[in-house]
Amino acid sequence: MLRFLSIINFAVIPQLRIEFHSGLNLLTGETGAGKSIIVDALSLLLGARASSVVVRTGERAALVEGTFELNGGRGEAVRELLGAIGVRLEVNEDLTVRRELQSGGRSRVFVNDRNVTAATLKAMQPYLVEIHGQGEQQALVSPRAQLRVLDAFGGCVGLGHRVAETYARWRRLTESLRSFDKDETERARTLDLIRYQLAELERVNPRPEEEEALAGEKMLLTHAERAVELNAKAFAALYESDESILAKLAAVRRWLQDLLPIDGRVAPLLESIDAATVSLSDASDSLRQQGAGLSSSPERLAEIESRLAELERLKRKYNRSVKGLQEVREELSGRLHELEHWTEREHELQLELAAVEREYEAAAGELTACRRAIAPLLAERVTAGLGSVALDRARFIAQVETARPQTGWVEESEGDEGDGAQAGYWTPRGADSVQFLLSANVGEEARPLNRVASGGELSRLMLVLRTVLQQEEAKTKAQAEGGTLVFDEIDVGIGGRAAEAVGRRLKALAATQQVLCVTHQPQIARFADHHYVVEKHVADGRTVTLVREAEAEARVGELARMIGGSEDVETARETARWMIGSAAQKETRQAARRRAGNKRLGGGR
Repeated sequence: MLRFLSIINFAVIPQLRIEFHSGLNLLTGETGAGKSIIVDALSLLLGARASSVVVRTGERAALVEGTFELNGGRGEAVRELLGAIGVRLEVNEDLTVRRELQSGGRSRVFVNDRNVTAATLKAMQPYLVEIHGQGEQQALVSPRAQLRVLDAFGGCVGLGHRVAETYARWRRLTESLRSFDKDETERARTLDLIRYQLAELERVNPRPEEEEALAGEKMLLTHAERAVELNAKAFAALYESDESILAKLAAVRRWLQDLLPIDGRVAPLLESIDAATVSLSDASDSLRQQGAGLSSSPERLAEIESRLAELERLKRKYNRSVKGLQEVREELSGRLHELEHWTEREHELQLELAAVEREYEAAAGELTACRRAIAPLLAERVTAGLGSVALDRARFIAQVETARPQTGWVEESEGDEGDGAQAGYWTPRGADSVQFLLSANVGEEARPLNRVASGGELSRLMLVLRTVLQQEEAKTKAQAEGGTLVFDEIDVGIGGRAAEAVGRRLKALAATQQVLCVTHQPQIARFADHHYVVEKHVADGRTVTLVREAEAEARVGELARMIGGSEDVETARETARWMIGSAAQKETRQAARRRAGNKRLGGGR
């Protein structure tokens, strides 16, 4: 649940902090006041594409921050997701998300003050907030979106994943077989190339660690004279000269031995001198041995440079490291074996493909059965729900069409989003296409949504579908608990009784999870548990958007403004009072009926 939303320097909002609550939170205000800007800021917070144009003019950066209360299955999912990237949240700890967008276009994201990526936000978003606007309503006419809705309602998603995985294996095998479907001339040309590349790699025989060793040896040979000089100086200073360190250390040791009978405290110092003598003697031996091996060898230097140049050429040719060249050899050897034994390998692939095709057919058949079994129930639930949003005579149909099995290399047509056009049998979504049909009036034939549904009808249908899906989720898991639903002006194109019906449906939806809704309709605003008024002012020559929570008479005044009737303001205010009061009374009666129903159920057990 979204508890707080803070917005700074975003569009016309200089600074704003809103506390939201459980239940139905409604935002109203004059057209252009900035209601949808608040939804846009929330979208940015949840991973939407960032654009520097939203940074308030003259400011360095915009900032949006939200605090979320994590509950139920959604909270567990968020904690698990964040734990995978090293961000730990305690069970009762709130989630704070902050996104900063600089005027230059750079964006930064923080979760509980830990820097994360925008991809992390997008991964969390389904568990925090679902935003439904006019764009989402139009997406409802897409056959693939309709298929996703049916799968979610019917619990077919797991089968869908299985089909997608099997399809991916089928696709890989078909592509492998296609690579064998070449004429003999091309195959011979490929074999010659692979043999040449393998011979080249085997001749050079690059070894994983040799490049570093050769580079070190090259450095030593390039500066051999300087190395000999420095080695000799170090060895002389340490051991060879009359004034060497070891000679002086021997004198110090003799003096301490003479001192020992007089002052026993020097005994530990003698031990330190002995240890230092051993270490320095070892160092001088190493210098002597290394010095003996130092010499200038132009021939060896040329040999090393030639070898390094050859390794560098192969690295560039295959775009691999020296270690990676070993992998190239293995890959080429495997490819050579396949081509030399292509008939046997082709037969193996055909057997694998036949097995995967059988597996896909079985999985796709199960998925089709799941969809066909659940489609009538979805249609029944949605049709019943349409009556509650003033579409009493509407009829909803979820139509499932299944392609016939095909042979050969037949694939789906990418981007096919037509009116239920069948994509094909071999697809990652199974063999089915789903088409939602609607008859809004008695006697009319049910037609695809994009042909018959107005914007207002789509708004109400989407609301009913979301409610039906939420009810189904609540039966099987706790994921519905704790999330936030945002509806941005879904009341476009409706009014009167239809708007009131939408308000009732939103109120029912808000009984189980937090709902935020931007609306222009008083028939919807009357049902608010918390009513926020968005206002736009001019201060110091700049446009400023403010938000205040309206209570008591302030709320009456806002509903009166929405109702209109500036010539008779008091009548509008009286109407607003009646609307708020009657909505509260109906809610009280419905709550009483729910309690009575729960009591009867409890007694029955």
